[in-house]
Amino acid sequence: MKGYQAVIAVAALCLLSGCAFQKQAVRLQPQIDLSQSNLGSGKLTMVNVADERPRATLGTRGAGGIGEQLVIEGDLKQIIQDALSDGLRRQGFATDGPIENQLRVEIRNLDYAVNTGFWAGKLNVEFLLKGICIKNESRPYEQTYRGEYRTNVQVVQGEEANNNYVNHAVNQAVNALLNDRTLIECLAR
Repeated sequence: MKGYQAVIAVAALCLLSGCAFQKQAVRLQPQIDLSQSNLGSGKLTMVNVADERPRATLGTRGAGGIGEQLVIEGDLKQIIQDALSDGLRRQGFATDGPIENQLRVEIRNLDYAVNTGFWAGKLNVEFLLKGICIKNESRPYEQTYRGEYRTNVQVVQGEEANNNYVNHAVNQAVNALLNDRTLIECLAR
């Protein structure tokens, strides 16, 4: 019975201290992993990002949907658009191009969830992008890119850890898109 009381005491202390109930904004800082190239040969290309996530928040800080919501610091669309534009410029594109030659990117999901386990919770971060090469009225190439981060956790995660987890997933998806040779060749045509 004493073990049960200890668990309740720890849970009560956590609730009273507000560990999972403090707002937190994740700071995204996508890191582009590309070498300079001339694949784009100066081709004028427009980058158009749309946020199509089912909700504006990432999830909650606590397990099982309990706790304060995590949000993104700043404008997610603009952060991703700036990173993709930088990546295309590194590959030789001019990113102030016409709508007829367009990289459309749809942010499909950015999710942060902690599921309870016996000894630890399972933290899952997922970022999903859809990249579309648009040429005039046609869409000759479309692909989905996924980034994820998974780890076991025993306590509510702090700001620095959450920034690292979410940025890891974002970096995976953004770099997968920018390293998709078929997509880049489609834009360069």
